[in-house]
Amino acid sequence: MRAAPVALLTAAILVATPTIASAGSDSPTPYTVTASGVSLPAGQVFREHGHVNYRATALDGTGEQSFNVHLETANGRSTAAYVGASFLDFAGAVAAFPAGFCVTWVQVEGFDEHFGEGGQAPECTPEPTPLSPAPPVTRPAPSPVPSSEVPDGGTPVEAPTSPPVAETPTTAPPVTERELAATGPAPEDVPVAGATPVAQAVPSAAPGAATPGAAATGTATAADDEGLAATGSNALLVTGGAVVLLAAGIVAVLLSRRSRRA
Repeated sequence: MRAAPVALLTAAILVATPTIASAGSDSPTPYTVTASGVSLPAGQVFREHGHVNYRATALDGTGEQSFNVHLETANGRSTAAYVGASFLDFAGAVAAFPAGFCVTWVQVEGFDEHFGEGGQAPECTPEPTPLSPAPPVTRPAPSPVPSSEVPDGGTPVEAPTSPPVAETPTTAPPVTERELAATGPAPEDVPVAGATPVAQAVPSAAPGAATPGAAATGTATAADDEGLAATGSNALLVTGGAVVLLAAGIVAVLLSRRSRRA
């Protein structure tokens, strides 16, 4: 009688053992899943020819894609760096969703538990920070135009800018008759720059009045006549003296010849 209860207890333990030892795909995962990648439990690493499969979507849940990562060191595969490591990143999702993504399902070789089948929420990357708009460009307000320059009922008009005034070469003022008489006429070989030739006008004299020019001319003529008269009288005296001396010489020669003949 005692053997029957023992047999029943042993049978119950044997039936329950497989259920306890094996976990379902919807059980909590022993590995950790984040938006960066998969981290194995402490002391475990990814082995050669292992694999990791996962699914990802865009941040808004659209465009789901599946990624199958086969771990192999031969043939220069890019996954060789994961063999012997305990962390595997989601490089495929990064390339497919540069604006960000969400990991919705993960299956790691060697584990029965699947991420996303036990009610786990998707793991998403941070949303990109929107660019702040550029500050508005402020321009200084135009200065108001005086009311005198604004036409009646019109729009203020900017005052025209006057063009630069070109310097004009100055010309010498014409020489007046008084200045010409005081300084005398300019030399003929040195022309006066900018001067206007001035004809020397002789003022008309009133009838019966003495002309200043004529008076001056008459005075100069009289002086010249006196000089010429004085010079002529002296020349005559010298000429007369020379004739007298010549005659006296001739007489002396004749007298000396007669005395010799006698």
